[in-house]
Parts: sequence; structure tokens; C-alpha cells
Amino acid sequence: MVKDSMPTPESSFAPQDNIVLENEIYTQVFGLDKNGKMLGYGRGMTKSRLFGYGSVTRGSQSTSAISTLIEEMSAKHVEQIQTIQAEQAVREKTLLEEAESRFRTEAAERETHLIAEAEERFMKLTEIREAKFMEMMDAHEKKYKALINECMEKGMSIEFQSSGLDDKAFSSDDDE
Repeated sequence: MVKDSMPTPESSFAPQDNIVLENEIYTQVFGLDKNGKMLGYGRGMTKSRLFGYGSVTRGSQSTSAISTLIEEMSAKHVEQIQTIQAEQAVREKTLLEEAESRFRTEAAERETHLIAEAEERFMKLTEIREAKFMEMMDAHEKKYKALINECMEKGMSIEFQSSGLDDKAFSSDDDE
């Protein structure tokens, strides 16, 4: 019945023919419309609301309108893709700059830490050297005092001691 009048997939027909066929099938099932109202779609439905710009018989206008809409949507889609790509590039640049900044900050912190460690080691080494120097000076002072005491015991005068004898005594003791 209805299947007999339906076109087969092998047959070729234009989109307009398809719309006319749908109209015919709709009319057979629901009957003729009354006062511009579409039957079976609820209260207040008209052909222009259901199919767009006018009746279904204006297929070429609908097709060109759909083509225009598709082109507009494609253009918007391309524009959206370009916007997203630009935003992504900005995000990537920002992330790269943040990573570089973190790297520089961490490098500066490491450098500061290493400098502080080096200064601490230098200070410890300086303290050790000062302590050794002070020990050496104390030893020289003890030798000098011992020499002065020895000279005093023998009755030598201070002038004689300061005449250079103490320098010779220190230099000969240091060489040993």
C-alpha cells in the first residue's frame, strides 16, 4: 500500500521530491489541514512554524537557507577553532613563562644557598686558622717570656735583650 508508493533507495530523486513525498504521506495519515493548522502536532502548529520560512512547497528556498546556515555555522566553527587555538597558544606561552620563572627562582635560591654554605665554610676555616695563629702566638709569647725570665735571672739588662738577641732566639727556635 504505502510501501508500494515509496521510492526505493536505488531510484534517484531530488530533495524537493522528498519533501513533496513527506507532505503526501503526512496528508494520507492525518488528513487535510484546516485553516492553516497542522494536524497531529498539537494546538497552534502551522506549516511555517514546523518547516521554517513558509510552506513545505518552497523546497529550494529551504535548501538555500539551510546551505546558508551551514556555511555560516562552518565559518563560525572555523572562527571558534582559531580562537581556541589562539587561547591555547597564549596558555602555553603563559605556562612556559611561569616554568621559566620558577626555574630562575629555584636557581637563584640554590645559588644563594651555595653562597651561604661557602661563606660558612670560609668562616669556619678562618676561625681554625685564627685559632692556630693564636696558638702559635701564645707559644712564641711563652718562649719570649721564658727567654726574658732567663735573661733576668742571669742579670742581663732589658736593653741587651731588645738589641736583637730575642729575634735571633726566636728564629733559631722556629727552625728546629
